[in-house]
Amino acid sequence: MLSRWQALDSWLSDHQALWKPVPFYTPHPDWADVYPELYRALRGLSAEEYAALQQDETATTELLSRWLPGLKQRSRLLKGFLADECELQASDWVLSENQAPHMPERKRVQAGLLASCLQPLSQPITDWCSGMGHLARTLAVASDQRVTGLEWNPELVERGKQLIHQTRCAHQTRVTLQHQDVLQLQANTAQWPDSTHLVALHACGDLHRHLLHQAVKAGQERISVVPCCYHLTADIHWHPLADATQHSALQGLSANEMRLAVQETVTAPQRVTEQREELNRWRLGYEALRQHLTRDAHYRSLPSSSVKQLQQGFPEFCHWAASQHGESLPAQVDWPFWMNQGAQRYAQVQRDELLRHQFRRPLEIWLVLDYVLFLQEAGYQVSLQTFCSREISPRNLLIEAQRYAE
Repeated sequence: MLSRWQALDSWLSDHQALWKPVPFYTPHPDWADVYPELYRALRGLSAEEYAALQQDETATTELLSRWLPGLKQRSRLLKGFLADECELQASDWVLSENQAPHMPERKRVQAGLLASCLQPLSQPITDWCSGMGHLARTLAVASDQRVTGLEWNPELVERGKQLIHQTRCAHQTRVTLQHQDVLQLQANTAQWPDSTHLVALHACGDLHRHLLHQAVKAGQERISVVPCCYHLTADIHWHPLADATQHSALQGLSANEMRLAVQETVTAPQRVTEQREELNRWRLGYEALRQHLTRDAHYRSLPSSSVKQLQQGFPEFCHWAASQHGESLPAQVDWPFWMNQGAQRYAQVQRDELLRHQFRRPLEIWLVLDYVLFLQEAGYQVSLQTFCSREISPRNLLIEAQRYAE
């Protein structure tokens, strides 16, 4: 595991000038001057060519390797961890609609496939960040064990309890949902879970990092974690967990740079994707207008936008955006022109992201291998695998850690 992490660390470091600049904020990245032919090739892609490459990372790698031979190492570095290498298999533990009413189908499949990978489940379980208890209920069926779900949102806890009561299945009696801020839990205290096995499916950032730290301190017998949203942390910069990774050339990675690891979304409905892209075009159209009016070439961020703003039109959106910056817009603006500027700029962003996204999965593996090495150093036997296909969830890396018997 260490040699794999070191190879990724070196490769990501060597190519950081290609993936650290965020295309949305950087119209002309520095690498464009170093690789002008690559820059022109990306910008020259037709809509059809872009759409085809967006769906085929291997073809994208082959194309970009004409200018960047180092990208040919990508497949070797990711061997065994590419999302499309894990085929969706049938699972006996995917609950039926009758067993899990009001559980979204995708959640039922995710939870069922994870339960299959965790077999045998022979110890009491704690579901870390359990939400409404979807995974907890699945694990109760798949294990015949007592399952305790910990969730900080009391509304989700109450809704989960109602679902358990409504289902009236025998296995549900083994599920207990508790209101608990897991970030307040400390190892070796009375509040620490008494379950032998800790499980976390898509616990974000500090939530899964805190679990790893405290579970190791507690000497937890078994830890199963599917991490998510590595950038959601109170720390300004990335800090490695393992001793072996302390001298990484990427020490100090920003949260915004870590966000790249989770940018792949394949589960959003088409309508939602289209709305998000339209808002992005409007943001860039407004930004082009703002820079024209103020002669300020530096991108200024905006608060999150609601898709409801699409109903109000581009001019109203721009007035709202200007108000967020404490500015006002002229009475006369050529709205179609600036809207078109946003569309053109977004097309450039998408093409530049074809290059940046080549480093998306390698960065995620690099982050997760740090966790694996941390657990190994703490005396755990650790494996890392994909538990479902990327179509079910791009965040499909499962860390399995079993403490060595003393």
